Amino acid sequence: MTGEPAVLNIAELFDEGCVYRVPIYQRAYAWGADEIKTLLDDVRRADGQYYLGSLVVARCGSERNRTVYEVIDGQQRLTTLYLLMAALCHDDDDQAAAALDAWHMRLEYECRAESYGALLQQLRKSGASDQPEDVGAQDGPSDQETMCRPLLDGYQIIRQDFEDPERRIDLEKLRTNVSIVRDELPSGTDLNRYFEVMNTRGVQLRPQDVVKARLMSAVSSPTDRETIGRIWDVCSDMDHYMQCLATPDERTRWFGEGWTSAPPADWNRLVGEAAPDNDGGDDGSAKLSKSFEDVLQEALSEEPPQAEQQAQSGAHSDDETERYRSVISFPAFLMHVLRIYSDDENVPLDDAPLLSEFDNRVVNIFDDKAVGIPSASAEDNAKRFAAALLQCRFLFDNYIVKTHMDSAVLSDATEWTLKCCRKNKSKKERSYYLANAFSDEVQQELIMIQSMFQVTETGNNHKKALYAMLQWLWAKEAVDGSAFLQHIREYARGSLEEKLQLKGTLTEERRLQIREAVNQGVGTEHFIFNYLDYALWELLNHADDSPQGQDMSAAGIFGTDELPAVASEVRTRWNEYAEQAEHSGEGAQTLDCRRFRFRYRNSVEHFSPQHPLSGGDAPPNVNDFGNLCLLTVRENSRRNNLDAMEKIRHFNVAQQSLKFQFMVGQAQKETTWGEQQIKDQTELWIRLLDALSDASHVR
Repeated sequence: MTGEPAVLNIAELFDEGCVYRVPIYQRAYAWGADEIKTLLDDVRRADGQYYLGSLVVARCGSERNRTVYEVIDGQQRLTTLYLLMAALCHDDDDQAAAALDAWHMRLEYECRAESYGALLQQLRKSGASDQPEDVGAQDGPSDQETMCRPLLDGYQIIRQDFEDPERRIDLEKLRTNVSIVRDELPSGTDLNRYFEVMNTRGVQLRPQDVVKARLMSAVSSPTDRETIGRIWDVCSDMDHYMQCLATPDERTRWFGEGWTSAPPADWNRLVGEAAPDNDGGDDGSAKLSKSFEDVLQEALSEEPPQAEQQAQSGAHSDDETERYRSVISFPAFLMHVLRIYSDDENVPLDDAPLLSEFDNRVVNIFDDKAVGIPSASAEDNAKRFAAALLQCRFLFDNYIVKTHMDSAVLSDATEWTLKCCRKNKSKKERSYYLANAFSDEVQQELIMIQSMFQVTETGNNHKKALYAMLQWLWAKEAVDGSAFLQHIREYARGSLEEKLQLKGTLTEERRLQIREAVNQGVGTEHFIFNYLDYALWELLNHADDSPQGQDMSAAGIFGTDELPAVASEVRTRWNEYAEQAEHSGEGAQTLDCRRFRFRYRNSVEHFSPQHPLSGGDAPPNVNDFGNLCLLTVRENSRRNNLDAMEKIRHFNVAQQSLKFQFMVGQAQKETTWGEQQIKDQTELWIRLLDALSDASHVR
């Protein structure tokens, strides 16, 4: 790269007199409603400085005193920002007029220069696109409309999203709070060769590829470069256990004879037999340095990629490499590792500023203030970070919950797993096997509480709970399952207090605050629902077996040695509802706490609907917590206006959340669901949440 990436807020990006040209070998604009609305939601969430992503460019001269950049990566995001600015800059107010007057950036598409150019200019000047036939008429109306349709659709999606006044984006907030990272390729990069290789493989340069090349170019020894490359290749495949991707020699060197040891921090041990190269070689020859451009060009020229060759050589001929579905992407995982490596809570968990953060904290560090390491150098940091990456990935593989590869993602079919890869010494079948990560006493407990966080923090970014787990694991020489569970429980209790916004110390104060936090209808925090389901699972699933020992486990979620009175009341009511359902006639739904698993239920459902299909008015307390639960979006959209008793007949209740089952149980027992039942359950859950959120206030 030509230097540190430029971090530009949207005002700087659009006010700068630059031309961004999308080359002919890049595809046309292709974002649809999902991608556009995701970007809009990201902008709305911007609180303080928010990084929207990266823009990789190559400087290709100037025209009329304007710097011209070819857009290498990020053109879909850049075009959407252009459409967003066009939609916002034509409001009849001074703010919009000032922003439009300062807008000097131009966006061009070589592949559709005339049609796209005319439409983009029209949107910028007038904000109107109601007559697409008039744009680029020289191409013929049908051809022009066909070519411009993706841009027109994108613009209309934004306009339609703004029809709801509450979803309107503040222009000044967009211009000042939202930033993008512009990164330049070196001036000597052979772009034709670069794109030829990329197009052949059907891939684009990703920010993590740039980071890898920077780390490798920061070290002078060929052996060190190869080791960093191998660590990166093994760690970047987030859907395989590392032992299945490493070579036989690497498995033993990095993970020990049984593949159970955490990788060493000592760099020479990671490098292995080739370590003498780190001292300049036996013949005293000078170390061979390579520029970032050289490393990047080597990676682009490999056919097939080195990562694929090495992974293939590491796979067992008699094995199907074991796969799982990771709960986090590799770029986001890198940000978690970077925060741990830097020991700095200011490192964002969002992967948008990936390039700039790595430049500032790893590659270009030459003083002891950035990471607290005396006499730190770029080479030392590159090695140190590669070692930290391998260690953190080992912790992730061994101690963090995942989903089975054959599970449907973001659905109610997800099955969770917590396994670790071990060497099979008998070698009768596979050379490895999968074992439970922890003892039977805590294995299922850890799966439940970790999966509770994963279905709450569904995106790849801002996985605060995952970071809290990795940080705790990083600090331990040996991982004790019970201590790990206790740590996550304490973190969960703190998170619950935060979501409930508890500030008072008196019971009545707290319960008023809880009532306000949970009676928010569809605006109620999803974590509160999921944590309540976790607490109910602990209370109900352990109620019948080994009462003393299991009750000690259940009491642990309250931070006490004994269960509070409200917990006993919950158990009693559940038993009544379950027994009633079991002995009722045909059509009654059974309740089953043992089959409960956390799924991606991400839509708040009103049990008694806001707008009943049967007519009549909704209960006055329809938005209270006792009438709410989480369902999958698919389930909610299909049945959201059915009344409560009708919903019971249409759902497989035993597969739903425990809170939903509780509502069904009371409705079936009392043969009705209305204002009184909602009030009754709301009060029960407020008392339980009060007990769960702070042990000192248990009543």
